[in-house]
Amino acid sequence: MGFNMKIFHCFFIFLLLPLLLLPSLALNNDGVLLLSFKYSILSDPLSVLQSWNYDEETPCQWYGVTCNEIGMVTSLVLPNSQLLGSISEDIGHIQHLHHLDLSSNFFNGTLPSSIFNSTELQVLSLGGNVISGELPEAIAGMASLQILNLSDNALAGKIPQNLTLLQNLTVVSLRGNYFSGDVPSGFDPVELLDLSSNLLNGTLPLDFGGGNLGLLNLSYNKISGSISPEFADKVPHNATIDLSFNNLTGAIPESLVNQKIDSFYGNVDLCGKPLKNPCSIPSTLSTPPNMSQSISPAIAVIPKPIDSTPGEPNNNVQTQARRSLNPGTIAAIAVADLAGLSIIAMVILYVYQLKKRNGLHTQSTTSNLEKKPDVNPVSTLMPSSCSSCMKIKLVETSETASSDSELEEKNQDFNVSPAEAYQKGGKLVIVNEGNEQLELETLLKASAYVLGTSGSSIVYKAVLENGTAFAVRRIGDSSVARLKDFESQVRGIAKLKHPNLVKLVGFYWGNDEKLVIYDFVSNGSLGCSSYRRLPGPSSSSPCRLTLEGRLKIAKGVGRGLAYIHEKKQVHGNIKPTNILLNSNMEPLISDLGLDRLVLARSTASRDGPLDPYQAPESLNNLKPSPKWDVYSFGMILLELLSGRVLSGRELGQWALPAGSVGEEKNRAVRLADVAIRGEVESREEAVLGCFRLGFSCASYVPHKRPSMKEAVRILDKMS
Repeated sequence: MGFNMKIFHCFFIFLLLPLLLLPSLALNNDGVLLLSFKYSILSDPLSVLQSWNYDEETPCQWYGVTCNEIGMVTSLVLPNSQLLGSISEDIGHIQHLHHLDLSSNFFNGTLPSSIFNSTELQVLSLGGNVISGELPEAIAGMASLQILNLSDNALAGKIPQNLTLLQNLTVVSLRGNYFSGDVPSGFDPVELLDLSSNLLNGTLPLDFGGGNLGLLNLSYNKISGSISPEFADKVPHNATIDLSFNNLTGAIPESLVNQKIDSFYGNVDLCGKPLKNPCSIPSTLSTPPNMSQSISPAIAVIPKPIDSTPGEPNNNVQTQARRSLNPGTIAAIAVADLAGLSIIAMVILYVYQLKKRNGLHTQSTTSNLEKKPDVNPVSTLMPSSCSSCMKIKLVETSETASSDSELEEKNQDFNVSPAEAYQKGGKLVIVNEGNEQLELETLLKASAYVLGTSGSSIVYKAVLENGTAFAVRRIGDSSVARLKDFESQVRGIAKLKHPNLVKLVGFYWGNDEKLVIYDFVSNGSLGCSSYRRLPGPSSSSPCRLTLEGRLKIAKGVGRGLAYIHEKKQVHGNIKPTNILLNSNMEPLISDLGLDRLVLARSTASRDGPLDPYQAPESLNNLKPSPKWDVYSFGMILLELLSGRVLSGRELGQWALPAGSVGEEKNRAVRLADVAIRGEVESREEAVLGCFRLGFSCASYVPHKRPSMKEAVRILDKMS
């Protein structure tokens, strides 16, 4: 009996053993909190969280997780994982978390409030997401924080002043957000501070601190006022500073002259070294005592007469000055004035004659192409809004000359035979295979039609005798003086070959003419396309281009630009008139590299009017950037969707958060062109994604714009 009882007890204990061991095998609290974070993720395309489950006692073996010796989570590192969702509040409740890196993902929503109670957190890196909201004052409670990276998000509001109270903080990057207000002061322990590409305004603080700084970047903000010596003297001499593209004025302090010149670009009213804009020297002349404010400066510098009494109030200085001039002096002054006026008149006459001569030269060049009275065949290939093209002929005849003398002058420069063209240094160079049969004699005898003008150059459709058509751009003022250099530039452009780029055929070089020859694209430009309409809610496009057709154009332009950027090139002047459409309505980008042949960008005025397709920062920077093309592409994509050019106000309104996804969809439908609204309502998700992409590309902050490769990938996904 006793033996049987022992067997029973052993069997009973064996049955209870799994239940007794169950608590020790359960996932610990940190693991449960991490699983809560996992379940808040909407998309995990790389399956980085696949190993996260309840089968483990601790999460220490999970991907991206690190624990201490007692199994408590100390680090969660999941950068570049393509995770989509919001950051769970449970993350902030992990008691011993030291390192949190979720950068370069697709996290949205606001910063979880619990994260600011993490007193042991040393590294917080959430850059490269789409987190919105504000950075709260509660951040001052993160006493152990050493590295703060919230760059390239959508955070707004003011930067908390108490952020500078964190004595362990050494790296702060808030670049590429929408922070506004003043630049905080008191960053004494910080070694790297990047507040660039925000909306910070106000002036540079006198008590900024920054004694330990190695890098300070405040570029692309709206900071105004002068750079005070008090601010500059606190920054270490070996630190790197970037204050470019603000509204700073006045002289650069001497303690900053060792910085690179790029650090001060984009501040039009800033002067002094290292800029090549010297500060003006104020005049040392002052108004003499007892001198009336109404007295002419010319009279003021005339010495007093000898018989004037010292100390006597001079109440009639002008009369005394007049009396002190004898007739000889007056006559000399009159003669000098007449001589000066004569010289000025001669200069004006010379300039007038020079301009007149240049005008005749240009006029003869234009009239060298004979206007024909018959119907313009180009009008059948282009939309009605662009049919005002005139037919002309490249070889001048006596029928178009208004006089014998005028004809004689024209013939000297333009009415030449191919042999004479060669003798004058003319040379036709073909740079594209398959067009070797094109000869100079054939080109000079071609009929041509004016397609349009661009700056100082004119574009023609040249039709050869066999019916082959080319687009010929006549260069007005070339920035390249030598044939060898011109040919090198043209060949460099011709090497870039892509289905969405206009093919460059060759060029003609002559003393009086420089022509660049392209394949002719039959359907005109996007700038003349009938999808466009004038601003206003009631003005719809007369001819409907389908939503699919518009997206096809956008994808073609995107692929062409992505190829250009892949080849380390920048177009720099993308706009509808530079996007041509072939017979299949496929877009082809034109004018690539034209700035190298015509006029250098450096000659453009920084204070000139801003083209709506031109990136805002391009007016203040002479070095082209791929981000310029991305901005232009964004504006064109938005125009394709809405049928009009969006205003700066509309671009800013979209940046404001919508109440819900449904509200955002309604906003997109209202913004869409009424001609395609029926199609839009059946494809709301895709159209909303395209609008988001367009506004992202057209961001005023260059760092917030995606690359063209990313933009094309998103467009392909939307289709």
